[in-house]
Amino acid sequence: MPKSTTEQASTIVHLDEFQRWMVAVVSHFGTDEEAWNSEGATTELSHERALGNVLPSQTLTEYERIGIYRRMYFLRMRDALLIDVPSIRFALGQSLFEEVVEQYFTRYPSRSYTLNDSGLMFPTFVRESSLPNKEFLAELAELELAISRVIEAPETPPLTAEQIAAVPADAWENVCFVPIAALELHAFTYPVHDYFCAFEEKSSEDETLLAISGEPSYNYVCIHRSDYHTEHTALTEAEYELLTALTASVPLGIAFEAVQKHFGENPADAEKAQQHITSRFQEWMMSGLFAAIRT
Repeated sequence: MPKSTTEQASTIVHLDEFQRWMVAVVSHFGTDEEAWNSEGATTELSHERALGNVLPSQTLTEYERIGIYRRMYFLRMRDALLIDVPSIRFALGQSLFEEVVEQYFTRYPSRSYTLNDSGLMFPTFVRESSLPNKEFLAELAELELAISRVIEAPETPPLTAEQIAAVPADAWENVCFVPIAALELHAFTYPVHDYFCAFEEKSSEDETLLAISGEPSYNYVCIHRSDYHTEHTALTEAEYELLTALTASVPLGIAFEAVQKHFGENPADAEKAQQHITSRFQEWMMSGLFAAIRT
């Protein structure tokens, strides 16, 4: 028997109402039935009204038709996160990684217009989880997300050799530096940079999980992009402190004085350390880490 006018009107929904319902269903992890009956979905449309606005096909039920979009949503979000944290997937293994992805996007659903932001809350989620070595994994995620940010940062013209040569010899002690936009410095409690480098260097056929160290061991890292090429390099503690000071516009002479404490009391060792860090500073200038010099 055809539905009455009153019954038909009760199932009709506005487009924006249906769109909100579909977002709630598609982004809810679990079974199709659980998604349709989730609080987010039923707040927009009752189960009965939803069924009245999703037609089955010859081969698929209402659940299965929407389920196609639900599974594609998960795969898209998984792939977006995987682009940012490939070594996390390697560390966890594919099966556990997919479980973690589902749990992550359930707790922290994407609210951004761009998939570039899909991993913003991932380190927080990992720290809140019961994963083994979660502090190590959280810092590993922070490292990988930092690399992704640098890749996406604006390209800044670096210092030229002419600009460097134009600084008077007696002015160097008081100069300040302006860093390029695509530069980040990080100090990690765990050896996550060591792990990430080992992950990058492994052969594509090697499926052996790299050993995760649960013991603290500081890693200092410089991540920068110059001429559209991104690099991440290890720093010593002294190098990290000097570069951090320089990127904060601390005058060159004061920045060098602040790291003298790392050089030791033996004059020969101190002179060697001074020569090394001076050489590193010159490398940073020529590698495009700075955009300008202020005298």
